[in-house]
This record gives sequence, structure tokens and C-alpha cells, in this order.
Amino acid sequence: MKRTVTILLIVLILIVIGALIGYRMYTNKVPNYADQTPDLTVSTTELADAFNKDTAIASKRFMDKIVRVTGLVKSLDSSAVVLGDEGSLSDIVVGLDDRNLKGIQHLKAGDTAMLQGKFSGYSKASGDDLLASLGATIKIDYAGLKDRKTLTTIKK
Repeated sequence: MKRTVTILLIVLILIVIGALIGYRMYTNKVPNYADQTPDLTVSTTELADAFNKDTAIASKRFMDKIVRVTGLVKSLDSSAVVLGDEGSLSDIVVGLDDRNLKGIQHLKAGDTAMLQGKFSGYSKASGDDLLASLGATIKIDYAGLKDRKTLTTIKK
């Protein structure tokens, strides 16, 4: 009887500890990377060139880093901005954090934008087919707008 009570007490304690750990993990918020100091600051050209030149070295350099990237806005939707140079086959897809969506409401294609977030990976076509000659798609997540310049601002 005493042994059964001890075992039940240990199991109950383990369940409570597991529940507390689970609750803490569930309620843990992702930091706002747009408000932090960046580990690296690059242009879209530098970022794309790094991955087009050597993906292994570029991955090690950027992986899990907070990256501030500046470049031309190719397109955007309600939750992501695509940056890149005109004529470039590589794109930088910047996924926006919900907390930072208000910052892009006046952003449009053709503007120069500075966005900051956490580098999360890349994809690059490989093989002998036509897609192998296309550029890389670089992904930055949990981002926010740091600065923006319109075409009229740049021309002045």
C-alpha cells in the first residue's frame, strides 16, 4: 500500500512538471527580431551573390542570424515582401511578423526597403535541367520594416 502511494505520488509530480514545461513552451513568445541589433547588414545583391557563389559557406555565415537587408521591392502581399535586383533571378523572400505588418502598408513595388528578420534558409534549383541556371530563393522570417524610400525620394 505504501509503495503504491509513493509510485502514484511520483507519477503525479512528473505529470505536473510536464504540464508546467508544456505551458511555458506554449506561451513562450518569439522575440521581435526587427527591434534587435542585426548580426549582419547586407544588400540584396550581396546576399544573392553569396548564395549563388557558394551555398555552403553562405549558409554557415547567415544561418540563425538576424539579418538586415536593403533592396528593391519586387512584389509584396499581406504577409511577405520579395526583394531583389531588376533582372536578377534570385529573390529574397521576407516573411513579416504579425507585430510588424503596419509598417508595410505604404510600401509598394519599386520602393527601396530595409527589412530585418531571422535568416531561415534558402532553396536553389539543382540538376542538369533549365531550372539549375536560375538563382536562389533566400528566406528571412519574423521580419519587420526598418526603413523605406520611394522612387521619388531616391530621384531627388
